[in-house]
Amino acid sequence: MRTQRPSGSSGQILIGVILVMMALLIMVPALVQWVQQESKASVKDKKSATAFNLAQAAVERGMWKLKSSTSTWATAVAGTVITGYDFDTTYKDVPGGTYRIRFEDGLLNGAAVVTVRGEGRDEANKETRAISAVYQNISIPGAIIAGGNLQQAGTSVVQWGPVMAMGPITLSGSALTEGYPRKLSKQYVSPFDTSVNPPNTDNLEWWSDYDVPELPVFDFAAMKSSAIATNTYNCGGVWNAAVLNQVLCNTGCTACNVAGLYLDSRRANDYIWYWDQDVVINGAGTKGTTIVRGNLTLKGGDYGNVESNMRIPYGAWREYQKIDNAATNTYPGDNGYQAVKNEYELGSCGSTCEGGATGDDLGFSGFVYVGSDITMTSGSAADIYGAVWVVGDWISLSNNIIFFNDQLSVPTLNVVLVRQSWQETAPNTTAWAP
Repeated sequence: MRTQRPSGSSGQILIGVILVMMALLIMVPALVQWVQQESKASVKDKKSATAFNLAQAAVERGMWKLKSSTSTWATAVAGTVITGYDFDTTYKDVPGGTYRIRFEDGLLNGAAVVTVRGEGRDEANKETRAISAVYQNISIPGAIIAGGNLQQAGTSVVQWGPVMAMGPITLSGSALTEGYPRKLSKQYVSPFDTSVNPPNTDNLEWWSDYDVPELPVFDFAAMKSSAIATNTYNCGGVWNAAVLNQVLCNTGCTACNVAGLYLDSRRANDYIWYWDQDVVINGAGTKGTTIVRGNLTLKGGDYGNVESNMRIPYGAWREYQKIDNAATNTYPGDNGYQAVKNEYELGSCGSTCEGGATGDDLGFSGFVYVGSDITMTSGSAADIYGAVWVVGDWISLSNNIIFFNDQLSVPTLNVVLVRQSWQETAPNTTAWAP
């Protein structure tokens, strides 16, 4: 028996088919357009990412060029054009596109810096990205640094700069209780940590298994030659009143005992004082660079009076993240939360602020290198504006403060770069070289 269709059903089906086809005619082109746009956006993002990676490669190549030699850094920081690093060369050694580099000299908080500008293009030249990084050659990257182990003990206090070592850092006394500065070790920081196994930091004060910056290689030959030229080489403890109260040097002492070096008429000159052997200094007071290839023992006070206003390093607030707040004078030169003043007058914020007994003079102003151990005996108060490199142990039985100076000029055989800033910038409009 045949079933009869309802009247008009064929027309309703036809209308439905037509509506579906009309909807598809509307939706399919829109869908195709959306897919095409998404595909183009994906391709654009890929090219943009490629260009960004090439720009980063350009910055890294520029950084390694600056590190290649001390003469290269000197040339760049003087603003002299270096071929290949003035947007005059298009590099094609990285797959995916090309890049170019430019060096620009300048100043940052009074310190000489070089800005490395890197630009990258994808291989179709559709996308260009640019990165700018500012580098400073800090041959002395920390207030106390060591190529081996570092023991910071007694009432030794460090301001404005990190303590760093390739070996373990062992803390006791004020160095353990004050909560500053940063302690950076390629091994571990004890007693906070006893191995290189994570966790390795509190992200405020101490870092174990840290990528300590490359340490300087000192040019001892050049420094010894300079000391010989200024008669400040192997100074003994005998004074020559006929020559402006100068201490006799080049005396061939095997263990020099230098009394009253602060009375030397040349103490305020920026000289290099160099000893090949162990030295005992009774009262310091020199400005410049002090090199002791053996042990250094310091006795007596600090009678230097060689600095009054000390320049505070850029970003010194980073050393006080554990105690920093909106108040001022929490530490020397503190100007509020994550802010420092340009200069600091020794003793102006009091003993609580400085972390030790205050005064109006220094034991040393400059860099101090000790090839073995340094001992500050009871009664010694050799405050230092500069930095100290101790190959052996730091042994402090008295009160002393190190105020870090990040602009020390010490003859080295290598370049130690510290990146001060990094940001993406707009590409330069200069035409690319072929």
